[in-house]
Amino acid sequence: MISVVVNVYNGEKYIKKCLDSITNQTYKDLEILVINDGSTDDTERVIKSFKDKRIRLINQKNMGLSLSRNVAIEKFKGDYIFFVDSDDFIEKDTIEYLYNLSIKNNSLLTMCQSLDIFDYNYKVPNIKKEEQIITGLDLLKKILLFKGRYGNFWGKLIKRDFIKKYRFEDRRVDDVAIIYKMVLDLDKIVYSNQIKYYYLRHDSSALAKVNVDYCIDYYKASLERYDYIKERYPKLIENDICILWSIVTLYGHRNNEINKFLDSQNAKDLFKKMFTLKIINSNLRNNDKIKILLFRISPRLYNFIISTYLKHKSR
Repeated sequence: MISVVVNVYNGEKYIKKCLDSITNQTYKDLEILVINDGSTDDTERVIKSFKDKRIRLINQKNMGLSLSRNVAIEKFKGDYIFFVDSDDFIEKDTIEYLYNLSIKNNSLLTMCQSLDIFDYNYKVPNIKKEEQIITGLDLLKKILLFKGRYGNFWGKLIKRDFIKKYRFEDRRVDDVAIIYKMVLDLDKIVYSNQIKYYYLRHDSSALAKVNVDYCIDYYKASLERYDYIKERYPKLIENDICILWSIVTLYGHRNNEINKFLDSQNAKDLFKKMFTLKIINSNLRNNDKIKILLFRISPRLYNFIISTYLKHKSR
C-alpha cells in the first residue's frame, strides 16, 4: 500500500482537483491521508463529498505545514509515502510509474519532474524519456543550483523505513530545512524527467508575494545548510554559489525589512568574502551568473537594473 498525503489549510478552491487526481490513479492500493489543518472555509465539506473509502481525513487545530506534515509521517500506514500539496495535482499514472521505478531499482527515494502552471489551461512539453540513477550528492548539487524544483518535499515516492527517521522543524522554510539532510543520507536516488506533477502558482501560493518572515527564515536556514554541507564537503563550489545566490535574491526583493535584517547579518560582507570567479565555470544558469556578477560590482547598480527591468516588464 502507498500513502498519498495531502496537507491542507483553507484549500476549498483547489482541493477537489487535487483529490480527483489522486482518487483516479491507475495504482489502486492507496491510503489517501488528508490532514485538514484547522481550515475555516469549506475545505472539510469538499473532502467529505468524496465517497472514496481510501480517504482518511484527520481534522486538527491549525499547526502550520511543517508540524502538519509530521502528523502525516507519524500516522501514515503505507509501505511508501508520497506528498501532494493541496493546490497541486498529479498525472493519473504517477504513483504506478514511480512505484514500478522504485521496485525495479530498489530505491528508497524515487522522483519525477514537475511543471509550473498558472491555471488549468497548460501544455505539457514533449520530452524524450530519461530515467537515471543518481547519488544524493548529485541531487544536492541540483538543489543548490536551483535546477528545477528538486528541493521540494512533494513529488517524491519515499519508502516507509527511510522517511520515519525524519521530522520537519516548526518553521516557515520546511522543505529547505530538511531535504538536503535526507538526500545526503542516500547513496542512490532514481530520477525520471517525465512530468507527472503539476505545481499551481496563484495569488495565494508561496511564490506569489514577498513574505518577510519567510525570507528571514530562508536566509537563516540557508546558512545552516551551508555549514552542514561545508563540514562534509568543504570544497563543494555549489554550496558557496547557493549562499551568493540567496543573498542576491533576497536583496533583489527591495524590501526595507529584509534589507535591514540582511545588513544586520553582514550579508554583503559575507558575499564579498565568498565570491569567486569559479562561478563562471559552474553549471549555474547564465542569467543567474550575470546577476551575481552585477551584485559583486555594485549592489546599487544591481538593484537599479532589477528595478528598471521590473518596471519595464509591468508596462
